[in-house]
Amino acid sequence: MGMSEQTNTNRPKVKGSKHRYFWRACRYLWPYRAKVAISIAAAFFVGLALTGGLTTMLPIMQVLINGDTVPGWMYRQTAQARLKVKLVADPGIVQISQVTAGPGKLAGLRVGDEIVDVSLPSGAPPSPFPAEMLDTSRVDVKAASYRAGEVARRIAWADRSMQLNIRGRGGVAVMMDPLKWYYALGLRVIQHVPLRPVTALAEIFAGLACLTLVGSVMRFFQEHLSDKAAILAANDIRRRVYDRVLRIPLSNLSQQGASDATSRLITDVDILQDGFKTVLGQSIQEPIKAIMMFCLAMYLSPQLTLFIILLVPLMGIMMKKFGKKMRRASRAALRSSSTLLGQIDGTLVGIRVVKGYNAEKFERRRYTRILDKLVAELLRMSRIDAISSPVMETIIMVVAGMVIILATYMVTEKQTLTQPSFFTVMFALAVIAESLRKASKVNNALQKSNAAAARVFETLDMLPEREVDTLIGKAEAGGTIAPRKLTPLRSRIEFQNVSFTYPNAKSPAVCGVSLIVPKGQSVAVVGRNGSGKTTLLALLERFFDPDGGRILIDGTDIRTATRTSLRELISLVTQDSHVFPGTFAENIAYGEPLADPEAPDSPERRELFERIEQAARQAFAHDFIVEKPGGYGMQLGGLGSQISGGQKQRLCIARAIFRQAPILILDEATSQVDAESEHLIHQAIESLMHERTTFVIAHRFSTILSADTIVVMERGQIVAQGKHDELLSSSEVYQQLYERQLIGAKWEE
Repeated sequence: MGMSEQTNTNRPKVKGSKHRYFWRACRYLWPYRAKVAISIAAAFFVGLALTGGLTTMLPIMQVLINGDTVPGWMYRQTAQARLKVKLVADPGIVQISQVTAGPGKLAGLRVGDEIVDVSLPSGAPPSPFPAEMLDTSRVDVKAASYRAGEVARRIAWADRSMQLNIRGRGGVAVMMDPLKWYYALGLRVIQHVPLRPVTALAEIFAGLACLTLVGSVMRFFQEHLSDKAAILAANDIRRRVYDRVLRIPLSNLSQQGASDATSRLITDVDILQDGFKTVLGQSIQEPIKAIMMFCLAMYLSPQLTLFIILLVPLMGIMMKKFGKKMRRASRAALRSSSTLLGQIDGTLVGIRVVKGYNAEKFERRRYTRILDKLVAELLRMSRIDAISSPVMETIIMVVAGMVIILATYMVTEKQTLTQPSFFTVMFALAVIAESLRKASKVNNALQKSNAAAARVFETLDMLPEREVDTLIGKAEAGGTIAPRKLTPLRSRIEFQNVSFTYPNAKSPAVCGVSLIVPKGQSVAVVGRNGSGKTTLLALLERFFDPDGGRILIDGTDIRTATRTSLRELISLVTQDSHVFPGTFAENIAYGEPLADPEAPDSPERRELFERIEQAARQAFAHDFIVEKPGGYGMQLGGLGSQISGGQKQRLCIARAIFRQAPILILDEATSQVDAESEHLIHQAIESLMHERTTFVIAHRFSTILSADTIVVMERGQIVAQGKHDELLSSSEVYQQLYERQLIGAKWEE
């Protein structure tokens, strides 16, 4: 027989990383890649501005702590880079404190050598230091600083070869690499910086202010564009999920439940949106800042920075552990949230029943149990989130203490690190530590988002009805043809040995039903509650597919036809009178864009409203509609609370009449209609029965008697069929149903 719908509506899960569902969801960011790219570029400029601002603090601290000049500091940095040596922090002398592999070591320079003079380079610009301050006869601190600055300037601008005059050793020839372009650019810029510290610092702070302004503008674009891309991507996902919920087979939706689907549409997508914001925000901006700060720290002190790197794996292990716990807690919280939504929805929809049964305390206790479970899961998440930061901060504090001890040793004893460089490195490491702390939050957010994304993709991975039809149609036809489109009913509808069992049910709802209904006939299906009446007609509309047997329309198995073409042939009135948000006109002409109050006036729209009014009159809904404020244009709120149950029923019947489909299904269509309206509606239904093939499910025999054939069902099977008089004499089940109806009618009288 046909392929089971249940086994083909879920695609196989894809194995991958622990965040595979979230990264899969990130594909929805692709349409907004331009915004994401600009956001990433802006984040890069933010990090660049921060690094540049911190770098400008070096000469400021050198001036304030050591009494150096800004040009002198720049010359000393360039001289160190060209000789591949470290100079002592004292700005009054040019003395070597460390020698690494490079020109200086090849020339024989040693730790402790003091360079007192350098041959004048040929291509150097004029010295910014006043000549009188370079006189060796002057012994004041300022003059010593200027003379040392001039020596460093000459080394910085030196040609490939130069002669150094070492105190106590004499001349030393040094062969150096060419001057790098960025050092040359820095040297030319520094020529215009005043020697006076106050003026120089004022100019530096002016440049720093401009850099900060640019960084702030870039940060605005980074945050705004990343949030915009996240919101738009989440909106696309929410639209796709809603579309998929509308298109998946009813069997899947029944298993999930309406509240669970609502939770996935709202709560889960909101969490996923927060994950997008985190990925496009902190997870991009913080690593960029950390990398740039790391590069700066490596430039200033590679030994100190590499020491810190050795301690990073400990932080990674802790982040992984907390992330795993957060992922589990987040999944449990999402399930509890879905259950809570179902409880709220069920209580509010059935609020009259709750109050009528004085069940407020019962519902409150049940709500409290569900809420307590949700609170427990949320508190568990909060504990994990709360403990992760203190643990990470404690680790960072221990690491920072070890770093400070090592840095103190390098400054005071080894003299391989200057005080300004030390403070700058420490600030850079503090920025890195803050970025790592935020990264731990990013990991927790990704775990939550991944759990939400997994639930979202459970829905998105369900095959829509059209794809299920294609699979079933090809299986039925040996894999050779696609589902066909049904034509209007010409001959008959036939049920051939049809059986169906709901998932997890112990017994079948319909078992071995065979029935032939010629075109234009009306069939009343009667039976006790749970006898399979509604399920049988649900199979006709392919809300479910039978486990065995076939349903044929004009000889065509409906499983080989598209559900769209099948449902175009059927008008349906269910026992639950559903009213959609919108006007009376929109509810009657359901799915017609021209019924929208904002649709422009046109001959087609006027013709549509004539049909709407005609359908309402046939269902005896016109009178109560025109009595309402706004008439057919009155807006109906959630579930149509402004109208009575009987009025809802007549509105739904008008909707079915308006559709003008050749097959009409009335499932307890008059269950909420008063006796007078029921009599009038029966007149309308009887006229429709001559034009359409009608299936009627009803408990009231006043509705049943006008049918051409009455089918009696018991425990999912047809136990009798025929006319009313025949069944009274031949069917015990029908007799019992009829007698109970008569007794009920007498009690009503």
